Amino acid sequence: MNPVARTARLPVFLLLLGVALAAMAGCSKDHAANVRTVLAVNAVAFNDSVAGGDTLFLKVQYLYPTTCEQNAHFEVQALGGANYLVVPAANHPSDQACTGVNGVGVATLRVTDVGNGVRTFFIQGANDTLVAQVTASTDTGFVKDRGIVFRVHVLDALTDLPVPLAHVQILNVDDNSTLADGLADSNGFFLFDEPCGPDLAYVVSVTGNSRTTNLVVRTPAARCRLPEAVVIHV
Repeated sequence: MNPVARTARLPVFLLLLGVALAAMAGCSKDHAANVRTVLAVNAVAFNDSVAGGDTLFLKVQYLYPTTCEQNAHFEVQALGGANYLVVPAANHPSDQACTGVNGVGVATLRVTDVGNGVRTFFIQGANDTLVAQVTASTDTGFVKDRGIVFRVHVLDALTDLPVPLAHVQILNVDDNSTLADGLADSNGFFLFDEPCGPDLAYVVSVTGNSRTTNLVVRTPAARCRLPEAVVIHV
């Protein structure tokens, strides 16, 4: 599996990506029609404060029903102001053989030139909408954290309301060691400071409302000195 990682600049998102246009383009009579599938989503991770010259990484976990949808791309649209719509989708020819595997993948949208102020990204999947809110500055010294800080927000997938006292674990992907293990607060937040060190590939595992969601981020890893926010639905 090799999910597509796209790069965009604000505010001219849609022009630079163009993936939606390719997906919707007509096919000649000599070629199979294109099948576009909007994918289900259940978590997003991102560096929620972006300094000047840095890149915002939106790492979206999606679910795919067959091998034909396992490689996701993003369709991005400016909604006006500082709001953007991001749709994870997959495209394949209608005559392509598909195998039902019910897999999970993570695709990354890289955003450069984020600018100044709050930017809100609505990640609209087939089943749910995740919201990633980012604060950006052109100041290269804007991010002051001394180490990786995880800011996990647990929300109910059905109601989008916070899940109080959800059980949260943060694991190191490389050796499966436990970095944090505890309960979210009454607003569904769980915070953890990881001492600054090598970039961290991680798993965030959340159980609440008798459901469990695991977000696995191998790359791009959480980066030393940059806070890592996670919005995860159970």
